[in-house]
Amino acid sequence: MSTINFGGLASGMDTEGIVEALMEIERKPLDRLESDKEYFSSRQDAFNTLNSKLETLQEKFADIDSGSEVRAYAAKAANEEYFSVSAMASALPGSYNIEVKSLARQQKDVSGSYASRSDTNFTTGTLTINGADISIDNDSLDSLVEKINAANAGDNATGVAASIIQDGSGYRLVLTGEDASSSFTASMSGGATANGYEPLAFSTTQTQSMASIVVDGITITSGSNTFDKAIPGISLTVNKTHATLGDTTLMTVSEDVETVKTKIKDVVTAYNAVINFMSEQKDSDWGRDSGMMAVKRNLQRMLTSPVDTGGALTTMSQLGLKTQKDGTLSIDDTALTETISSDMNGLEKLLAGSDGVDGIATLFKNYLDTTTDSVDGLSATRQASTDRTLKTIERNILKMEVRLDKREEILRAQFDAMELLISNLNSTGSYLTQQLSQLNS
Repeated sequence: MSTINFGGLASGMDTEGIVEALMEIERKPLDRLESDKEYFSSRQDAFNTLNSKLETLQEKFADIDSGSEVRAYAAKAANEEYFSVSAMASALPGSYNIEVKSLARQQKDVSGSYASRSDTNFTTGTLTINGADISIDNDSLDSLVEKINAANAGDNATGVAASIIQDGSGYRLVLTGEDASSSFTASMSGGATANGYEPLAFSTTQTQSMASIVVDGITITSGSNTFDKAIPGISLTVNKTHATLGDTTLMTVSEDVETVKTKIKDVVTAYNAVINFMSEQKDSDWGRDSGMMAVKRNLQRMLTSPVDTGGALTTMSQLGLKTQKDGTLSIDDTALTETISSDMNGLEKLLAGSDGVDGIATLFKNYLDTTTDSVDGLSATRQASTDRTLKTIERNILKMEVRLDKREEILRAQFDAMELLISNLNSTGSYLTQQLSQLNS
């Protein structure tokens, strides 16, 4: 049943405005709860953002917490016409004279030419590739490719792949060995065809041959054009043979100072992102959180504390890192370059550690692992506490909203009753006034 609202018709009062004003007062505690909810949500957002920045910093330190990650090398060929090279962390500085004698070639066998690739004119027979029998049963060139490639899978793969080429007058089936280090055999037995097709047969158009290079007078071969073990830590791919016997191309391997510098600068960038974010929170209550302040103190302490790993370098400041007034780091690029160029061994020990002593990068990584732990880390523990608090606030908000709805309903009923009473009194007054007027007349 709908509620009748008299809205001050009898009293002349703005009862709707009075109810709204009274309810605004009644809602003050609810507004405080909503404010608390927003505060705790914003607080947790801040911890989550900090956690993300700490994880980034942890990743950057993890990139330099081992000797192989600290060091970086660059390999360069004097002329990439003959070969291209790339260096890994296990490479060793040096120079090498390399001659490319031959490129790797897989064996290729090609069938005769046929008018269609899809007509099923190969009716019967057995195709044997490297001892594996492939049954022919009303096949086309397309279906034969599928069967041959299927036989080249699994534990007993034939080592031979099939494809089709168009030679301008028809289609040919091509068999290609997958490795230049070995040849293959392909033969037909009991074959029959339809529609005038010639029996399936193959001829070798390219024999297999190994790639061959001479490194400082030592001949090395490979089943592919890439040599991964010829020179420690170097991947070399041959492109072209040297035209004259004995001609060589110089390859040099050197420490890649710029790559090492980039890794150090990435750490500084991630560190500054953490410090700047904490500084941005200083005017908020959570900016003074004991856990957040402890993280900042620990990072600054670890950054300046010396570590004795047996090298000449013991602190990050020796790399050209300086702490600014706002707590962030700056880099002296010249000092960093000189340190890396002159003492790579010392840098490796400082960051990655030596003889059982953890380096600075390892110490930071381990600390940040704990700080960002998904269960016991700073953000995770604050999240658990915040979740409990928000659940309590949500329950209180729901209870208060129910109470306020009921309170508003009561107020409106009371004012409606008042309006009805005043309306009745006004009617009675009008009646009495009318009667008195009649008596006087």
